[in-house]
Amino acid sequence: MIRYPYLLFDADNTLLDFERNGWKAFTMLCAKYHFPCTKESHAAYESFNQPLWNQLERGIITKDFLKTERFRLFLEYLHRTEDPAEVNKDFLDFLGTGSFLIPYAEDICKQLSQNHELYILTNSVESVHVNRMLQSTIAPYIKESFISEAIGYEKPNKFYFDYVLSQIPGITKENCLLIGDSLTSDMQGGINAGIPVCWYNPNHLSPIGTLPIDYIIHDLRELPALVN
Repeated sequence: MIRYPYLLFDADNTLLDFERNGWKAFTMLCAKYHFPCTKESHAAYESFNQPLWNQLERGIITKDFLKTERFRLFLEYLHRTEDPAEVNKDFLDFLGTGSFLIPYAEDICKQLSQNHELYILTNSVESVHVNRMLQSTIAPYIKESFISEAIGYEKPNKFYFDYVLSQIPGITKENCLLIGDSLTSDMQGGINAGIPVCWYNPNHLSPIGTLPIDYIIHDLRELPALVN
């Protein structure tokens, strides 16, 4: 008997290589607007971007606010006067062209899809995720993507997971496994929802606090033995 016939994957930095995809989009944005395309300027952008995503997970801000605010702050840092909403729109368009994968993601998805149902659970911007999946080689193996922007709740909100579980025929809180890289959105969200969680931790980081994580893997190739 298969232990977990339903597998719920996070997208960014679990299956999709968000670092490579994000850098590609940033370089394209810099080329269009003649921003300085350096590691320093990218780090500055991320210093505005990441805290906003953390606030979004905690329900403090909306995603619409995040999209423009990160570029308002970045443009202010660069002493530029472009419209942050327009810059954000271009960035999302560029981000939607990125479909780099985490090592072994395609092979593992192909292998697991033979005996499991694979789903993606993501807080990504809807248009970005849809465009990336249209180009991605893992798309044939994914039954459906549940995008928080379309659902109205973000991970780790329990209502997000309640919605996902209500939409998949045959799934229960015992026969599924959530696989993700984020302790705050994926692991905490799965724990809030009462479902088993697997932390994809390729950098061998230390867990935060005392989260009751069920499994930890450092390589996607560890998954088949775990879920079967």
